[in-house]
Amino acid sequence: MPRVILHSDLNNFFASVELRDKPELRDKPVAVCGSVELRHGIVLAKNDIAKKYKIKTAMTVVEAKRLCPDLVM
Repeated sequence: MPRVILHSDLNNFFASVELRDKPELRDKPVAVCGSVELRHGIVLAKNDIAKKYKIKTAMTVVEAKRLCPDLVM
């Protein structure tokens, strides 16, 4: 049997899961981030509203908050 590799990129997956679990955040800019305390303070995923503020994956939390002070992390 030939080997098959499937790569699936689930756009904004972590942010989508958070919004499913917390529907009150649906109309707010949301980002899932690493821990600032552990020096992993970067954006891992963001919703479409956060994208409108130019929030990017791998951006530092400090920079993301500067661009969008109301960002929910």
